[in-house]
Amino acid sequence: MTTYYNKFEIEDAMKVIVEDYLKDCIECEELPEDFIDLIKYNFLAKYVSFNKEEKAIEIGVEDTTVTDSHYPVIEIFSFPIEKSNKWLDNSFKYENDDFAFYGKLLNKRKYNHSDVEVVVL
Repeated sequence: MTTYYNKFEIEDAMKVIVEDYLKDCIECEELPEDFIDLIKYNFLAKYVSFNKEEKAIEIGVEDTTVTDSHYPVIEIFSFPIEKSNKWLDNSFKYENDDFAFYGKLLNKRKYNHSDVEVVVL
């Protein structure tokens, strides 16, 4: 099955979905799996976790500037969950491949299909 989306449709739907993900975080005190996938994709993160005490999302990103270590050096960023989550809004990418990834997240949410091809118009 193939799903067709235009870029504006994906952008608008992702805003709504992200609000739902954030609401779920606060209510359930855990990150939905699709939200973890989204954050990992947008930030090229190695891990994502929810800090219940601080009500914040912690993201581990590999520091590629460190060259004197045999092991990956992970830098941790912490973002509080608020009404205005600019850190997340600013992480979105706008190339066709990126929209295809976001479209797959939409399909999982809308139709419960995870392996459907997405065509961005």
